[in-house]
Amino acid sequence: MKIAPHVRWVGILCCTIALIFFATFAWYWSKLNDSLPPLDGEFFVTGLNAEATLSRDELGTAIIDASNRTDAMRALGFAHAQDRFLQMDLMRRRGAGELSALLGEIALGADRFAIVHRFRERAREVIENEPAARRALVDAYTEGVNAGLGSLGVRPWEYVILGAEPRPWLPEDSALVFYAMVFDLQDANGAYEQTLSSLRDTLGGAAVDFFNPTVGPADSALDGSVAALRAPPRPSTIDLRAGLEAPDQPILRGEEIDPTPTGSNAFAVPGSRTASGHALVAGDPHLTLQIPNTWYRAHLAYPDANGADGFESGATLPGVPGVVIGSNGHLAWTFTNATVDTGDLVAIDLNQRAPEYLYHRGTDSLEFDVHEDVIEVKDGEPVTVETTWTIWGPITAQSRKGKPYAYRWTFHDPAAANFGLLDLAQARSVEAGLTLAPKLGMPNQNLIMADRTGEAAWTLVGKLPRRIGFDGRYPVSWTFGDRRWEGYLTADEIPVQHAAPDGAVWSGNQRKLGGEAYRLTGDSGLDGAERAGQIERTLAALTETVTPGDFFALQLDDRAQWMDRWHELALSTLENADGDRAEFRRIIAEWDGHAKADSHGYRLMREWRDELVRLTLLPIFDKTARRDPEFRFTRLRYDEALWALHRDEPIHLLNPAYQSWDELRLQAVSNAIETITEDGTRLAEATWGARNTLRMQHPFGRILPDMIGGWLNMVTEGLPGDSRMPRVQLPDHGASLRMVVAPGDESTGILHLPGGQSGHPLSPYYRAGHREWAHGQPLPFLPGEPRHTIKLTP
Repeated sequence: MKIAPHVRWVGILCCTIALIFFATFAWYWSKLNDSLPPLDGEFFVTGLNAEATLSRDELGTAIIDASNRTDAMRALGFAHAQDRFLQMDLMRRRGAGELSALLGEIALGADRFAIVHRFRERAREVIENEPAARRALVDAYTEGVNAGLGSLGVRPWEYVILGAEPRPWLPEDSALVFYAMVFDLQDANGAYEQTLSSLRDTLGGAAVDFFNPTVGPADSALDGSVAALRAPPRPSTIDLRAGLEAPDQPILRGEEIDPTPTGSNAFAVPGSRTASGHALVAGDPHLTLQIPNTWYRAHLAYPDANGADGFESGATLPGVPGVVIGSNGHLAWTFTNATVDTGDLVAIDLNQRAPEYLYHRGTDSLEFDVHEDVIEVKDGEPVTVETTWTIWGPITAQSRKGKPYAYRWTFHDPAAANFGLLDLAQARSVEAGLTLAPKLGMPNQNLIMADRTGEAAWTLVGKLPRRIGFDGRYPVSWTFGDRRWEGYLTADEIPVQHAAPDGAVWSGNQRKLGGEAYRLTGDSGLDGAERAGQIERTLAALTETVTPGDFFALQLDDRAQWMDRWHELALSTLENADGDRAEFRRIIAEWDGHAKADSHGYRLMREWRDELVRLTLLPIFDKTARRDPEFRFTRLRYDEALWALHRDEPIHLLNPAYQSWDELRLQAVSNAIETITEDGTRLAEATWGARNTLRMQHPFGRILPDMIGGWLNMVTEGLPGDSRMPRVQLPDHGASLRMVVAPGDESTGILHLPGGQSGHPLSPYYRAGHREWAHGQPLPFLPGEPRHTIKLTP
């Protein structure tokens, strides 16, 4: 049979394409395989004082044995570079606004946001300001990073795909990693203050006090401070029922109604409540879940200052020397985001005759500084970003009437960043830690510590401004000098709370103290008390000897206590329901109160409550949102206000589309049913896990074809937990580690992390430990027996 010429050519073309594809795939696979980090052998490290070893156990934990701490940091840098260099590179570039040079135009938005703050320049100053002893550790870590990068057979596999070469690590890059974390954890442009200001300007101060109370009626503060909720805005301020042409007036619809998650859990009890007499601490910082994970397990052993065996063990941050969260046998420590107020929007009064100047103290006119920074763009033209700076900081926003706002921020001062964490890892008691805490330069955090002698305490770390003439809640003018900053709070002004013998300290990112302490520290978006309150109540209920297992169970607590009152309201609302609403009521009536992955009741309750938020609050905030497109009501602690509205049912704040509050609640049920069933799912089949599905992705897993990208990502599965309970779990946000440890009893401790140690998909450590994290199975705090060992030589 004769084959037509065109068919022959099509066949040849298809074979050629297939050959090119498989040849390309084979080439990339060979590069991928060649870039696997060596796990055994001997390598030279510049500056090493004596031979050191880097071993790895079955989880890939970096087990370092060195003759001194400086060499231990070299070995840690070596391990970080072997397993996580791209992660480190992306972190330093994010802090500096240099991602586009590696990733292209896709990163321009992030670089434009970051470069305004000029952190590369500040990072150099941070390194220059470090005392000699800490600078030596940073330098040693840097040498280790570059040696680890050099130990790879070829450049890391990600750079092959990107068509780029990794550049060497610099000491200042470690400071830039801190600044990248600042962007994750702090308000970098005053957006929270702008939100409060917009709400006040449209609905008045009473609305701010009601929808975002500084002190609420059910707060879980360490000092027990609470206050009654203020009254809602009066009809003279906002009346949704007035002047309507029709009851079904269109309203805004918000798709995402949850507050942006920034929180973490931490808690500790004193030794008087444990069997060993050693205090016990737990921490699970909640961050974006991605591959590789934020943290990296490591155990550093070296002689202490007296020549005795010493160690620091726990979670390290690739790009930074030392253990960030962990234990040294005497002191154990962990952090949660403090969301204290570290920045202020300053209203700029312009010289009307010469608007290129601003008034200062009423008589002087100061010229603006204009900075031009160039962003290099891979495969594109450089982009120049022009930023206007004042004596208080860069212009980052403006009022509704067009008045410019400068942002005065502690992190524009190089003194706000340092490597004091290296000192904390050497502290041998809570009291020593409390002495060091005010000196730590890092994103402002709640520090919770426990020591071997049985002490446990909470305090704050990071610089805090001393405000004169104003409280920092709203933008104000500093023109006349009567409102200003006068340096930073002193060590004596930083609040401290010790755990009572029968008590505890805890953090769920809630307000910790009231009165003068709260006035001094301020608020940049504290969480409500739902999660922290559940932690507080659970700790109080542990009347027997407290064990690491008790703390671990609390970290995994998926009881939805915050939903209890809403559950009662839903049942009463649906008392006489029929049809789908009756089925809805039957399912929620059988709910066991947990946010389990297979829970039908929690899924329905969560959807209903979300609809309540939309139908209730969006009409109220409509005017504010229209005047300020950047306004986000999800930044507000609105939970108590929402409950008060449905409890008291003020008619002037009822959505005008409904004749009664009960009708609104019934419509929320119908909306929830529609949302759940729109894809054909029956109510009785809907589970929480189907909505709360883990999507933990590698950066390349989002952009490469599914066949490859899916292989890089972690298994997609429904998980228990939610945002307002101890087990915080959202699809891409949750516990970036879970640690429980009593210093001196590390062998009974627990530590597990999502993802794996290595960022290389062919490594046996790429997924090691992830299953245990996802399913809440404990892994030991201390490393296991070495499986591989690298000898590092001078």
